Amino acid sequence: MPVVEAVGEAVGWFETYLCRPHEGVGRPGAVCPFMVPALRADSVRLRVFHGGAGLDGLLSTVDAMVEVLRGGGWLTSNRALHAVVAVLPDLPQADEELLDHVQEKVRTRLAREGMMLGQFHSRCDQGAARNPGFPVSRSPLPMLALRWMALHDVLFVHDDADRFAAYEERFGTVYRSGRTVDPLFARLYQQAHR
Repeated sequence: MPVVEAVGEAVGWFETYLCRPHEGVGRPGAVCPFMVPALRADSVRLRVFHGGAGLDGLLSTVDAMVEVLRGGGWLTSNRALHAVVAVLPDLPQADEELLDHVQEKVRTRLAREGMMLGQFHSRCDQGAARNPGFPVSRSPLPMLALRWMALHDVLFVHDDADRFAAYEERFGTVYRSGRTVDPLFARLYQQAHR
């Protein structure tokens, strides 16, 4: 698939799915509340990676994404809006589940660095945080998305001691300060903190 076509299909999916409400998500608002302001701020860097299937090639793609996220030249200084999306149009559908393995393999290392990686593909079974039965990460093209860790990521790290420790290092003061946070975040934080 040509680069222009892959980018167009990915951006179209962002706009028609990620940036809109969906009853399956289990809460009001866009499927991905992060994507709306990130696109407005022009802080989503899309990269199309051709070829390079296989676990090692995908791990190299993640390393390249990390370098882009860490790099400069962002139009907004608000790191919370910075994201790198790798579009992988040549990854055969039969190999899409490799993205699940890659995400699982690197997520603890990335969490320690204050980053979060998501995987998206046509058969992704990743459930929505508030409705695990809804496969929220199904997309028309295989993709990986990398961004800086945010307060809501307790939804994704509460069940792993190492990832939660990386989260607590960054956001524990928010909970200890008595600041009002989403009740679900507070409950998961307390459960993980025990």
